[in-house]
Amino acid sequence: MESSQDDFEIEQKDIVDIVKGKERRTESLAEEPGWSRFDGDLACRVVKQFLKKHLSDDLKVVGPNAYIDGYPVEFDLLLVTHSAIPAAFTNAYRDNEVHFVIEVESRGDMDRTFLNELFQEFETLRNSYKHVKCTYLTINQALSNQRTSSMSHVEEFKKVLEPEYRVFCLAQSGTHKIISGQWREFVNHLVPDRKL
Repeated sequence: MESSQDDFEIEQKDIVDIVKGKERRTESLAEEPGWSRFDGDLACRVVKQFLKKHLSDDLKVVGPNAYIDGYPVEFDLLLVTHSAIPAAFTNAYRDNEVHFVIEVESRGDMDRTFLNELFQEFETLRNSYKHVKCTYLTINQALSNQRTSSMSHVEEFKKVLEPEYRVFCLAQSGTHKIISGQWREFVNHLVPDRKL
């Protein structure tokens, strides 16, 4: 079934609204640190649910907390061959079955250290498994006035990660204003031969 541009915009708004409605963080600096893992898990599960309907019969999305068997890093989501089965008692998939590693954040307010570590992790992964692609998706972007840099979170991430690793952002933090077309571009990036 082919989705229209309007369908993607509706889905994008739904993703942002669901994550916003269930997040446990507060807008203050005194947020509870334990909730950030909850928010991250929530964002991954929402993205996974919406992404599933756009995948061809030969692909599936797994996670959160998925692994490439033999690689010592946990990933938010993996796009794998539909017939892929994790190693016994694990959520680790054979590298030849993994197509994409997807890093998902509920809010794009990560610091420069996180960005540098993410870039290095993507580079190490690419050097280990040439066929595995990596991408970054944030549900909400930090506003420029919340950062010490004049660049927004997404601009900083794009400057470091692209063109090798695409960066997508669905909405502005605070206002939750949708950044038009980002969900559609994200899906098209993961499944480029899909008719959108």
